[in-house]
Amino acid sequence: MKSIVKKILRLLLGDYSAYHVYRNGAIAPAPGNGLVVRQLDADDLRRSPDAEIGEQAFYLGEGAHGFGCFDGDVLAGVCFYWHGQRYLKRNFWPLARGEAKLVQILTLPRMRGRSVAPTLIQESARAMQALGFAHTYARIWHSNTPSLRAFARAGWTRVATVIEVHPFSMARAFRLRLRR
Repeated sequence: MKSIVKKILRLLLGDYSAYHVYRNGAIAPAPGNGLVVRQLDADDLRRSPDAEIGEQAFYLGEGAHGFGCFDGDVLAGVCFYWHGQRYLKRNFWPLARGEAKLVQILTLPRMRGRSVAPTLIQESARAMQALGFAHTYARIWHSNTPSLRAFARAGWTRVATVIEVHPFSMARAFRLRLRR
């Protein structure tokens, strides 16, 4: 019965997406886990022996800030924020002046479970505040439990859920923003 209902809903509503939107909260002191977060440039990414890290250079450029989390000499994870004109390419969540959105975060698979993501999220948000950004946001797929946990551990709070559907296979999505 469930599969029939799902098929009917898919037929009527088309493709869907459901994201939670998080915003940086009060930033706690650094975790003291030996990890170091600093701002990155394209050369930092190109020097990484991990192809996954090097491929992230696309996220840098005008209107972007990139950060890396280092475990000693190992670049264990990266994240990128966009703002201003650069962010308008995505424009998923409305940003005011002095706000940015975390558009990409990556932790190397072998480094997972070492608090890389929460440290990177927390410390990059602190750096963004130092650069003059009052708020930073991120969107997380509704069922991505590891990311939801990482943002919660970093002190970010959920401010909304956004659901998009494409009824009757329409090209333009119907977007519902449920603010908390």
